[in-house]
Amino acid sequence: MKSTVKSTIFILFLLALLTACGAEEDTTGTSSVPAPAENEVVNNTVSASTEAKEETQLFTGESFSFSYPSSWKDADLNIPQVVAAFVNPNPKGGFVDNLNLIIEESSATPEEAANLSAQGLSNGDGGELIQNYKKLNYVDVPEKAAGILEAEYTHGELNQQVVLTQYFVSNGNALYTLSTSYSKTSYDNGGKATIQNILDSFKITESAMNSIDTSANADSSLEGFTEENIFAEMMAYIIPTEIEDGALDEKTYNYIIQHHQLFPAVTPEDQKSAKAEVDPTITSRHLLKNLNPYLDKMMEVSGYVIDITEEELDGGITIAEIHIIDDNDNSIVGFYANSTGDILEDDYVTLRGVPATYYSFDNISGGTTISILLGVSTIDKVE
Repeated sequence: MKSTVKSTIFILFLLALLTACGAEEDTTGTSSVPAPAENEVVNNTVSASTEAKEETQLFTGESFSFSYPSSWKDADLNIPQVVAAFVNPNPKGGFVDNLNLIIEESSATPEEAANLSAQGLSNGDGGELIQNYKKLNYVDVPEKAAGILEAEYTHGELNQQVVLTQYFVSNGNALYTLSTSYSKTSYDNGGKATIQNILDSFKITESAMNSIDTSANADSSLEGFTEENIFAEMMAYIIPTEIEDGALDEKTYNYIIQHHQLFPAVTPEDQKSAKAEVDPTITSRHLLKNLNPYLDKMMEVSGYVIDITEEELDGGITIAEIHIIDDNDNSIVGFYANSTGDILEDDYVTLRGVPATYYSFDNISGGTTISILLGVSTIDKVE
């Protein structure tokens, strides 16, 4: 259940990032967000609706339907599990009002999902873009097996107040999360009523109340992010989540973007390129003395695995966290966007990657271990 909420929060982070990017690109009051394609995905149709006072359109998916403002456009996110997303192409301020629907396998009740979402965002899981999160209200809607969570936060880049309304609906096997994000100004000037209309219109088909096909987007990919910036954005998200007041340095971010094909390096050609990028003069001793000169350089380090975990995310992405003690008895923690294969605890491995920041954590002796956090390009088991 916690992984479900983590996925939802990560998607909210990406949407917050997109609203910031959209605000930077849109200086004329119009949006560059593309309109929906003429040929919608099979089983997803849009038709006019006049039930609400504001002109709306009805979006019908395979197992659900809801109405949204007819002037809004398809966000074209192409993110796994986001089965629908729309944005206001004509924002009145910097923030772009938007909504999205996520469907995930989960037995969580709406209240459980709401509590975990609020807890995660209150603890800073939304990264730098979702700041000062404050839960305003939760209302249970038992007749619809649903719940409504209302909250406010400050958009970290735009410095604007945003009202986040999340509508959680459960059929026992799947959790539907319909999230709407409005600037406080929009919310106070008609947005609240519009949100209520959207929530009132949301319906799950009768067949979906018994079963849910979550494979509808199995072929979706994070193409809009993976080709150049997904690993950089993931590192930028992970660091402040793991480290209080932590942030990914711009030099490291730019290095990953410029060498995105190496994170991870999975083909023989890319692995060869990663090895060629390594500066053999860099050791963990240099990094512990002064990290700054090496934030945009590839290094190689070998040692025994102290701890290793992997988490499979939807969309075919695997995130591995590897903790090693290197040959200089220094601690290295690496994040790798791929499976580590048969590598296990106590194996001797070689990591290649770019240093990102210092990382401290409590050790079993009651003290604090200072570690170097690495964005990993390759990991090899040494026999």
